[in-house]
Amino acid sequence: MGREIKNCMSRTTAFVLLCLVFFPLAGWASNSSENKVYYMDDEFAAYGGILSQILPDYTAERSVSIYDSVEKVMAAEAFDVQALPALAHGVAKYWYPQYLATAVIALDRDRTNAVVNGWGDLPAVGESVGMAGVHSPEILLTTISYGLEGERFTLARATSLLANLRANNRFVMSSYDEPIVICYDYQAAAMIQSGRNIEVVIPCEGTFTFERGLLSNRPLSFAGDADSLLISAGFRLPDGRCDGALYPDAAAYINAAGVTDIEHFNSIYLDSTHVFRRAVLHTRLYSSSDSWEHQLFALVYMIIVIAWAASVFHRAMQKSVRRSAFLAGVILLGWMAVRLLKYQIVQASTLTRYLWFSYYLFQLALPLVALWLAAALDKPDSDGRLPKWLRVIAAVSGALLVLVFTNDLHRLVFRYDLNDPAWSSNYGYGPGFWFVQAACWAPIAVAIVILLVKSGRTPRKKSFLFPAAFMALLMLYNVGYVARIPLAYESDLTMVIGLFALLFFEAAMRTGMIPVNTKYTALFTHSTLNMRIINSGGKTEMSSVSAIHYNSDMPASALASYPLPVQQDENTLLYAAGITGGSALWQEDITGLNRLQRAVEESVRRLAAANAVLAEEEQIKRGIAERDAKTQLMAQLEAEIADPILMLSGIAQRLGGAVDRRKETARFTLSLCYIKRRCNLFFRAWETGSLPAGELVVYLDEMAGIAGYAGLKVIVTSELKATLFVREATLFYDLFYHIADWAANRNCPHILAHLWAENRNITMRLRPSADVTAFVPDTLFLESVASTGGEFAVKDLDDAVAVSLSFSERGEGDG
Repeated sequence: MGREIKNCMSRTTAFVLLCLVFFPLAGWASNSSENKVYYMDDEFAAYGGILSQILPDYTAERSVSIYDSVEKVMAAEAFDVQALPALAHGVAKYWYPQYLATAVIALDRDRTNAVVNGWGDLPAVGESVGMAGVHSPEILLTTISYGLEGERFTLARATSLLANLRANNRFVMSSYDEPIVICYDYQAAAMIQSGRNIEVVIPCEGTFTFERGLLSNRPLSFAGDADSLLISAGFRLPDGRCDGALYPDAAAYINAAGVTDIEHFNSIYLDSTHVFRRAVLHTRLYSSSDSWEHQLFALVYMIIVIAWAASVFHRAMQKSVRRSAFLAGVILLGWMAVRLLKYQIVQASTLTRYLWFSYYLFQLALPLVALWLAAALDKPDSDGRLPKWLRVIAAVSGALLVLVFTNDLHRLVFRYDLNDPAWSSNYGYGPGFWFVQAACWAPIAVAIVILLVKSGRTPRKKSFLFPAAFMALLMLYNVGYVARIPLAYESDLTMVIGLFALLFFEAAMRTGMIPVNTKYTALFTHSTLNMRIINSGGKTEMSSVSAIHYNSDMPASALASYPLPVQQDENTLLYAAGITGGSALWQEDITGLNRLQRAVEESVRRLAAANAVLAEEEQIKRGIAERDAKTQLMAQLEAEIADPILMLSGIAQRLGGAVDRRKETARFTLSLCYIKRRCNLFFRAWETGSLPAGELVVYLDEMAGIAGYAGLKVIVTSELKATLFVREATLFYDLFYHIADWAANRNCPHILAHLWAENRNITMRLRPSADVTAFVPDTLFLESVASTGGEFAVKDLDDAVAVSLSFSERGEGDG
């Protein structure tokens, strides 16, 4: 239970931090030069027009997100489940709820006679079901989950219901035109006002009623009669007032409740986006599907790029390879950084458009790096300046990049209508786009051809197929993305191209198309190794200056005896090992080794006798030391557990005549468990001196489970992640046992135990359900606490009396 509460709180905190990222009202509101109020872009609502009347000093604008236009936002429409956490965490200061929104089922009685009483009836009616699309799918999905599962709802049953509808082609997203629509009651009222014969059904299983209004960091002064305007526009006020012709009577809302556990709601809501997309809509199956995954995938991607670039720097000797790896890493990281910046801006704008255009800076630069690398592979290291022909290609790419950035003037690359709010999705391609694509792919094709030509002398003739396969897959992916094939189009273009580029470069290096060490020839020639490399025909390919001389039959004999050498004479050995395309031969002069061997043999003979005497003496001393250490250790252990053993004996003596033998048996078992773990902690102190907090919690949970047989219900919760000193953990364990034993002996049925760190203190608090002031720890325990630097206290809390034990956090050097 404690772990669930902790997870729920952490998820809600994450939700509020998300609000902090996208809606920092405190700083930006005061610096804005224009007062704006943002309302949700809702097809069936007149709220925007009402805001213009009741806030005449503000400009009302639509928002595609609750937290939109980050730098200029003054006030924004929000749900109460978003507003209340924002207020609690200081994201905003003022919350003005203005109307209610209850998730309902709207039935168009001119198109269906289906009997629908709740969410569970939808799969059986045989009609198409639409769902409100703007700001609604995730919240509606969470609400349906509450109706189907109750207070501790998950997304499982609601997801299954909608997935079943979609599998039968009866679920339509973002549609209000179906015979049955899942929406809010104010949207159903708007459809009634438009002339449709709508019956509003409050689901019998239950539904949520949300308050919606304005969240602001400054006080808002409303002009006119806002309540009358809202009622006349078809809204239901927070006090329930509404136009009775548009809404069911108040009794129908008996199954509609407000969200009481906002933390749980928001923890489930955070998962709803990716669950809805993948499980219901079957999109984003192979890519990140919500903002959290977008950020996580990008972080992992950037780590991979940095690690790969560093790896190439470590492996490659030629400057051109290292420079290309550095440039490729910079390009891929820069591309991802622009992508991250673009996705921080929620609403499509001029800035997002030019960030989108800037993608092509990196997309055009990456092929140039590949082409430069291919051209420079067999050249000596230079100052890094580009050859003239490559400068010409770079100039052409630069001109095409200018064409992309000036697209608003000519629409030759991308064709879109900026008057269309959804222009960022509804765009096409002009003739310039295909020239840009040609400038991306032509250098790659030329680079591959150059690599194939330069790697033609490698013995692994078919090795080029592996890197070429990655490039072919990248081309297919690019075609699929342009053609809007879902598998490709719903993925992250930046990340996929980057990963394929890394795979291509790595495969090319692994297969030898891009040699990572081109200075081997010079290094080999000037090395002190007596080595020669010959091909399969016996011709020398590489040879050191001091290369060996051998008879024609020696290589074959050396290869046959590998890994053993062939002895040319007493002081010379010839080795041969097969390699790809030939063999390597080297000579070892063992004159010094022979001399050393003779000296060693003499030394070994002399030392053997001395070692025998020393070994016998050492064995005797070791036996004495082990015996003394065991005696000392057992004496300390006996002293450590003497009191618990005495207590255990007392319980055993009373067990035969005990009235409640089950409880006394449980106390006996509890003492046995305590003694066992005290022994464990004693030896742990000798071994490491420290104990992870999680292991201590396991010990406490074990004792709590045994205490259950004595009629105790002990709940242990912990927030600790650090490592404790064993002595501190032992004292925590001692106090826990003594309180448990005291409670079992006094019919105290409940104990709450909690471990946490606060203000550089590590504290364990125990709250029995009985008055714990009667508990008096023994003097030895208190002396141990004082000597360890701890503090034992009995505290009178608001609702109970608790005992606590605290130790200050110390570093390793604090002893």
